[in-house]
Amino acid sequence: MHEELIRSRRSRELIYRGPLAPHIDGFLASVSTFGYTSSSLHDLANGTVQFARYLAAIGVIDSSTLCNQHVEDFIAAQPSHRCRAHYMMKSGRGVRAAHHILRYLRLIGVTPPEVMPEFVYSWALAEWLAFLEHHRGLGRNSPDVYRRHVEPFLQDLGADAAPDCFIALTPGRVRDYVQRRAQTLARSTRKNLVLALRSFLGFAFSRGYLVRDLANALERVPCFTLDRLPRGPKWQDLDRLLATANRSTLQGRRDFAILMALITYGVRAGQLVSLRLEDIHWREGAILFPAAKGGRPIKDPLTPAVGSALATYLLEGRPKASTRQIFLCLAPPFLPLAAASVYNIVSHAFKQANVDSPHRGSHAIRHSWATRAMAQGQSLKTIADFLGHRNLESSRIYTKVDSDQLRAIGLPWPCEVEL
Repeated sequence: MHEELIRSRRSRELIYRGPLAPHIDGFLASVSTFGYTSSSLHDLANGTVQFARYLAAIGVIDSSTLCNQHVEDFIAAQPSHRCRAHYMMKSGRGVRAAHHILRYLRLIGVTPPEVMPEFVYSWALAEWLAFLEHHRGLGRNSPDVYRRHVEPFLQDLGADAAPDCFIALTPGRVRDYVQRRAQTLARSTRKNLVLALRSFLGFAFSRGYLVRDLANALERVPCFTLDRLPRGPKWQDLDRLLATANRSTLQGRRDFAILMALITYGVRAGQLVSLRLEDIHWREGAILFPAAKGGRPIKDPLTPAVGSALATYLLEGRPKASTRQIFLCLAPPFLPLAAASVYNIVSHAFKQANVDSPHRGSHAIRHSWATRAMAQGQSLKTIADFLGHRNLESSRIYTKVDSDQLRAIGLPWPCEVEL
């Protein structure tokens, strides 16, 4: 198969002499099943040639010895170019091919599986995360959020994160890190940073890894309930977002269906990308969104506008793929869309439509949806049910923008007292 994709005789000779020779045909045959275009397959084949040339130059003769370091060193040797977003990116066909072929060699058992690196702080971090998951009952994604706050702290400690040095950790060292870290963080993120560190330090003290409880060395960041307004655009401006999707293209049909579902139901981006084909009950006229953030699944009526947008996308825009998720990437191998991609789609629509909003992600549409529902006289319980909130307090922030009800309970302005 590689003879069809690699037309240069010299390049084919390099493949034959290198450590990848026995596996090149199998690799190209496996990636061809993912739906790559002929152009993408051609790039992967020639990228494999570049990687094989590099391996031959450094003296690698056995493919079973390949590891992540070979790929990282190869990519580091590639030229860079500046992208439109003004950051540097490695160029060259081999950058993507090197990752793909190493993954393939591990899949077929030629190369040993990846060994996760062992850090000096792994002993404490792993035990704490297991405690959060199994004893604190946190959700599937919550331990990872906590880890993203605590792991940089342990990295900052360096060698002092080892068991024999960690016990001597001082309050000043902890406070110094928080002060440096918090300078670039928003208030809510600073709050989460302090909460995560207090949880970790308290756990370490309870297990005897610290001589005193350093959790009290960090003051909580004050964040008061309902101290802010919902961060969404005006409801009447959302139609301008829909107009930005060019429905004559595959991407436009997909983006229009995404925007229509977000505006109609006010769901989270994670719920939208988790939507599966069997969650659309066409005969029943209903759509079922999965639960998110410990909430409840949401079963809503399938409106004609959303049904039409989804049907058009499924019939004329969705790539053919074995995955059951509805919304897919446009490029092979057509993986399910990530929540971050939905944020990018919505943010781009805000920018194109020139819609003014304090926040331009998919959650801004959720805020706008709930604000409109409150203004229409929907009860707080009804709004909480539609948003999937288990606790009414999560929905109470939208009462702050219901001017009519606030005006009804407002006290009259006191008259001037005549002396």
